[in-house]
Amino acid sequence: MKKLKPHAVDWGQIDRFVASAEKKLTSARKILAFDEEACLQQAYEAMLKASLGFMFSHGFRARSQPGHHIAIIAFVQSRIDKKHAGLLAVFDRLRRKRNLALYDDTGFVSQHDAEQALESARDYLNVIRSDIAARKP
Repeated sequence: MKKLKPHAVDWGQIDRFVASAEKKLTSARKILAFDEEACLQQAYEAMLKASLGFMFSHGFRARSQPGHHIAIIAFVQSRIDKKHAGLLAVFDRLRRKRNLALYDDTGFVSQHDAEQALESARDYLNVIRSDIAARKP
């Protein structure tokens, strides 16, 4: 089954997704003080929201099916400058860490994990934001 489907490019929608990603990052920063797991979750969701905006800006969206987060990460990886491969590796690591924390009791999230997630999410959003801005008419 195909993991992607065409999606009409709507710059207003793309801007809303990027703005939502920014909000998630801001809340992740605030949550860090008292809940590392929730901080990591919000940082991951910020990266995911930004990635969806990125996909929409290329005229695609992921189908809602098992593995669609993996498909989203793979899509960004295939379209973004290779120098950002490290950020994408962190994004995928956060996806796995979030799944462990969510579905398994082995997913302990330390203060360091949460801080690293925040920093990576901030850098990732900067990369995605500037990529989208460079292509926006």
